[in-house]
Order: sequence, then C-alpha cells, then structure tokens
Amino acid sequence: MDGYPKMLQHLMPNFIYVFASAAFFLVSVFLYRPVALCNLMRAGESSGFELYNFNISICFVIILASLLLSRLVFYFLRKVIDKSWWTYIFWCVLEIAVCSAFVGLYLVLTDRGQYTFFLYWWRSISCLGTVFIYPYIILSLLYVCLEKGSEAPLSDDVRLKFYDNRHQLKFITERSSIVFLESDENYVNITYLENGVEKHFQLRNSMKNLEPLCEKAGFVRTHRRYIVNPDMVKSIRKDENGVHMADLGLASGKGVPISKPNYDSVSKLL
Repeated sequence: MDGYPKMLQHLMPNFIYVFASAAFFLVSVFLYRPVALCNLMRAGESSGFELYNFNISICFVIILASLLLSRLVFYFLRKVIDKSWWTYIFWCVLEIAVCSAFVGLYLVLTDRGQYTFFLYWWRSISCLGTVFIYPYIILSLLYVCLEKGSEAPLSDDVRLKFYDNRHQLKFITERSSIVFLESDENYVNITYLENGVEKHFQLRNSMKNLEPLCEKAGFVRTHRRYIVNPDMVKSIRKDENGVHMADLGLASGKGVPISKPNYDSVSKLL
C-alpha cells in the first residue's frame, strides 16, 4: 500500500476517528486519569469553584466539534491533497494542534488569565496528543488490515458485472477487455475491446457507484472523470497544453488525461 487507506476517502471511517478520539478522551480522564491531563482539566479551580467535571464536558464538546470539522475538510479535499502517509500524518498533527488551540483558549478564559494562552496551548497539545495517538494508530492499522483483506486482485478472465442506477444488470464483460470508463453526467461510458475491436457501452449510473468494483478489479483513477485499466496503458506523455495523457494503444488514438493528484499513483503502475 503506497498511501494511507482508501477507506479514509469516505465519510464514515473519518467519523469513526472523530468519535473514537473523543471517547478515548473521556476514558482517559475518568479511568486512566493521567496526572498532566487531570491537572489541565482543573483550570480555574484557584478561584474556589469545582470545575473539573464541567471543564471535561466543555472540552469534550470542543474536541468533538474540532475533529468533526477537521475530518469534513479532509473529506472534501481528498481529491486534491497527496495520498501519502506523510501527508496524512501531517494532517493528524495539524488536527491535534488546532483542536488543542480551541481547548487552550477555553481553559485560559476559564482560568481568567492566570497563565498565558500559549502555555495552555502547549499543555493541551502534549495531553491531547498523548490521548489521540492510541485511536489514531489502532484505527489506522485496522483500516490497513481491512483494505489488505479486500485487495485480492481479480484475474483477467473474471467477468465484471455492471449494474445501472436501478441495480439492474446491463453489461457483462471480462476484466481484461475493459480499457477505460468515462463519466458523462448521469451516465458512464465504458470503452472495451471485443476481438481487438474498440467498442463502447453507455451505462446509466455514476462513477462513484462503480468505483468500488473498479478498485477491486485493479483499475486506477486518472482523472475525476476517468478510470483506466492499467494493463491497457502503453505510455504517458504530455500534450501540447502540458497535460499528462495516458496512451491506450487504441485505433482511434483516444487517450485519457491524468490529473496532477493522480499522476504518481498511475506512473507507479507502469
């Protein structure tokens, strides 16, 4: 696996991260009770008020809201950001820093300026980073294992079944005959070979619905509108406009564009 799990490009696995991290925060303060985190939750008690449980409740809400916002932004930017592990690790670190900033801001206001915001921010980063590292690692390993288990490649002679948006079977062909798929509004145009002759089939469905089947077949997305059988890619070149194109060896000369975010993943398959 060259990058972080593809499951993280969907909303539900990211939501699991959000709720697991927030839940682990509660488990830490109520069960494990690390000294640094518990002391942090006692901010403002110098004024004579018992604020421990109240601070925990407010910080839990802040953590939940901050992580939810972070994962929504991550989801909407998934097609433009690099899909390497380093990018994902950077995002997690940034996520902890931003979440800690909101927690630190609340605590410094609760403490009425006894300590500076930057002190509370650093203490929050230290405590929350120690808490979040466990769900981050556990869920990442879980997603990797689940994805590895579902990555059994299909052989070339396996027949792929394509259904329309009403889940009615419309088209069946061997994996090895598929050249590429192209999204066209409410349709997907499937280009395939039959006895060496280029043919086309128009399916009323969305590329999003067909993507899981294409991923299992080992096909790769080159562009938001195109998914290609990598076995059909003969070469990669730049056209007169500087756009990378995948040559497919078709008699029509048809090639498909490769967007910058997808270039590395496509070139590694050649």
